[in-house]
Amino acid sequence: MLIDLHNHTTYSYDGSNTPEEVVENAIAHGVETVGITDHQFSIGDRISEYYSHLCRIRRQYAGRIKVLVGLEIGTRPEPRDLLADAAYDFDYVLFECLDDKRAMDWYEFLEWRRLFSCPAGLAHTDIFALGERYGLDMFAELRRAELFWEINTSGNYPYYYDLLTNTDKQNMVSRSGITISVGSDTHWIGEYRFAQLKRANELAVRLGNPIMK
Repeated sequence: MLIDLHNHTTYSYDGSNTPEEVVENAIAHGVETVGITDHQFSIGDRISEYYSHLCRIRRQYAGRIKVLVGLEIGTRPEPRDLLADAAYDFDYVLFECLDDKRAMDWYEFLEWRRLFSCPAGLAHTDIFALGERYGLDMFAELRRAELFWEINTSGNYPYYYDLLTNTDKQNMVSRSGITISVGSDTHWIGEYRFAQLKRANELAVRLGNPIMK
């Protein structure tokens, strides 16, 4: 099954397409589950409007594609705590860039993450580098915190290319049992990297425990 759980629309400051256009693009490429994950700091106080809009789209496209309502949350720095309440009914949230040195401390993040009752994952985060920084078994950390890990195919993050060719890291991920998602991180459908998305989906299946299987 082809999934793409990381897409931006005009609700994001850097998104170029409407949610409907993103969903139509996913259908055209044979994607079976698509997630919209606009930036929380762009949505601001429109979060109820955003959620309602995506729920309407989910109903509109039912039977053609599965549409998930997501949200990408910045960690540089931590957003306001009320966001966890606002995201209560979301299908999932993505926390971005936790491997960035400007991001919130990992231990602080774990406490904050507990406020979110919906499924949650790490977007475009090099968990190998993050584990080295803190001296932690990041696979065990993700399992304990019930976080899935995204293979981001946008081409902007070196860990993606490393994972494609590094069999040692692939074996580590496979043995770890963590849940894996795949996201294109699309901001404009004219640059949709479908070949990379397909390859990452195939890799996620080989590694085991892909999300939405």
